Amino acid sequence: MNLAFIRYFLAVADTGNFTEAAERCHVTQPTLSAGVARLEEEIGSRLFDRGRRTALSAAGQRLLPHARAMVEAWRLARAEQRSSRRTRLVRIALASTVPVASAIQWLALAQGQVAFDLEISEGTAEAVAERWRRSRCDVALFPARVAVTAANAASLWREPYLLAAASNHLVATRDRWSIKDLADTPFILRAACEAHDEATRLVAAEGVRPRAVLRSADEERCAAAVLVGLGVSLMPRSLLRPGMASAEIREVALERRVMLGWREELDGELLTALRDTAASHPWPGRSGVRDMRLEFAR
Repeated sequence: MNLAFIRYFLAVADTGNFTEAAERCHVTQPTLSAGVARLEEEIGSRLFDRGRRTALSAAGQRLLPHARAMVEAWRLARAEQRSSRRTRLVRIALASTVPVASAIQWLALAQGQVAFDLEISEGTAEAVAERWRRSRCDVALFPARVAVTAANAASLWREPYLLAAASNHLVATRDRWSIKDLADTPFILRAACEAHDEATRLVAAEGVRPRAVLRSADEERCAAAVLVGLGVSLMPRSLLRPGMASAEIREVALERRVMLGWREELDGELLTALRDTAASHPWPGRSGVRDMRLEFAR
């Protein structure tokens, strides 16, 4: 029994006309007629007396209240399910130094598998990790300088920090630089960078103090400054934008892992959807075609 056939039957019963019923159901008349014929076959009786105006047969009169009850029961069931889904609120904490656009795409993919509502908050990597550790969010996406070993966390990818510059900048002419080569190069300092303090120590150890033309915790502002050539910036591979070139700094071999953490009590269906889509998502920091599900097993 196809519920669409029931709707076709009700439309003909209400309008008394197959053509008007087809328009109401947004199908062609042959499609509607075939559906009614299939329903009559299932019932084993003719449902309409077809004359100048289509009228219900005796079998059709008997079916009519049951058909209305079936459609109404389905409407109520759908409304109940939608109402239940709306109560499933998932609190997501995103570090400001992860590729936010890609993170939003991941969440949309997860919502395509399991219905849930979102409440997204942002913060520094340290603040987001702390929220996750204290179970003050349901899911957290944050970078860490070393992998977090916990039953309710997994590494999505790891990536190096690179020197980013506009594609027409002098730095873009080489793949590798030393700190002393960059002594006179203006820098854009990403104040929210997790590796900022360590990178500063490594640079200072070489006796170099780069000139900062901009210091900001706003990743978009820093990227915009790099793209117009105001200076270069140390950033993880996933934050590189079109129009940027990248190079290594010989003395600054730093990397980070981007972690997915979740609250241990999180609904299993939700967790599976979030983890599976995160594992298969084409994050911009990923290299190669390695299946990220391997990271979950570690």
